[in-house]
Order: sequence, then C-alpha cells, then structure tokens
Amino acid sequence: MTKTPDKLFLFGNGIKWLVRAGLPAARVLGRRSIVQALGEASPSALWLATQPGATEELLHEAIRLPSRRRSRLGGLLTLHTPRTESIQPLDDLFEPFVWSAGDFRILPIAELAEVLADPRRGDLFIGGYADLDNETLTLVRGDLRRLSVPLSMFPPSPAGETSDPARLGFTDYGNTVQLGDYEAAADAVLYEADPGYRSQLLAKRRKENKTFGACLRRLRMQRGLRQADFGGLSAKTIARIERDETEMPRGQTLKAIAVRLDVEPEEILSY
Repeated sequence: MTKTPDKLFLFGNGIKWLVRAGLPAARVLGRRSIVQALGEASPSALWLATQPGATEELLHEAIRLPSRRRSRLGGLLTLHTPRTESIQPLDDLFEPFVWSAGDFRILPIAELAEVLADPRRGDLFIGGYADLDNETLTLVRGDLRRLSVPLSMFPPSPAGETSDPARLGFTDYGNTVQLGDYEAAADAVLYEADPGYRSQLLAKRRKENKTFGACLRRLRMQRGLRQADFGGLSAKTIARIERDETEMPRGQTLKAIAVRLDVEPEEILSY
C-alpha cells in the first residue's frame, strides 16, 4: 500500500477530476498562489504541472526558501520538458521528480486522478515514454517511481499481435500498458521486472490463494482475459474483487463474471 498525497498542487486544468477522486487538490495560479502552496507543502505532497512553463515559476520561488524547507516539498510530475538548466535544481528540491522526456504519454486526467487517490498507486502505471533507439520503455508508477524495461519484454502474443512502442498509451486506470494493438497488464510487467513486487505478490497469493478473488484471478489468466474484458464491469471493479477489497460478488455481477469465464458461478471457487 502507498500513502496517497496529503496535498496535491495543480498547475493547469483538471482540478474537478482530482477533487472528485477525493484528493485534497488545489489549483496553483500566479506567484502569490505558489508562495502559499510552498508554505503548505510537506514531504508527502504532490505537485502536478500540466501546462508549459509552470516548473520555471515554481523553481523561481522554491529555490528561495530557507534550506530547512527545501527538503520537505514532496514530489513533482511535469508533463512538459523543463529547460536543461532547470532539471538539476528541480531534482534537488523535489523527491521524486519526474519530467517528460520526448514523447511522454499519460493517462487521461479522469483516470489519472483515480490512480493518484488509490492506495495501490505504486502498482499502477500513469505514463511513460519509449526510447526506440535504445529499445527501452520507461514507465512511471502512480507514486512517481520509475521502471525502465527492455522492449524485448513484450514478445508477440499467442494471437500474433506485436508490440508497437511508437503507439504507446495507458488505460484501464493504470492497469494496462498499450503498445499499439498490443496490451500488457501492469501486474504482469511488475511481476517480471520488479523483484520486490514479485516477492510481495507471491507471499500474498500464498496467504489468500483460497479466496474468491484469488480464484477469479487464476481463472481469468487461464482464459487469457484482461481485467477490462468483462463487458459492463470496469477493470477497476474486477481488480478490486481480485484483491479481495470488496465482498464476494453476488447477483447480476457474479452472473456476468461467470458468463464471461464460461463457468457456473459456483465453479469459480474451485480454481
């Protein structure tokens, strides 16, 4: 579980989605607003800049803070490439600091807001970029940790789909990485590339391997389905059920899951 931001400062549009997701968000506009926000910031705050030039205004004020305050400003995600001269001081002031390098792709703002408010945001991907020359893919988690993986991690699917990193995208509330028509589940990527995530997941599975959520997950993966492949049920709903964060589904929800998996509802617990 990852602690959600105790305050989110936004440069740009999208405040309604952040507030709707339950985040303590405030829009920052102008010098006075920046100074006030810097005074309220803490190490668990998050700064989100969706408009060009915002980081320059922020840096101009933040660098003038007393030294004891500079290490307590929180993390910064900017969707635009800062000036080269600004990158190092911003990296010194904000931890973590993620900036757009080249063609940075990110979740739609409504989905991004939901991920940032999710206690599991460290296990979901909010954006990233592909380096075609070096054949690498850099992914950014909801807690702003970065994960770089080789493009060779995405071999052709059983259906013959091949990855197209030039068409990188993110969907399903951070649960899916899109590489053109090719899709990779976030948990599968983390399982392969992050030893810490893999160890925690295996330990959790050993403890919960008899729950409805664990059985559903095993059966879904056996059928080759994604969490987004359940029709009227969202990927977020299926993910919560699989993590046992909700009661065992009943009624029409259980029936819809069983129909998609081509089993009787009572059979799910046998997997």
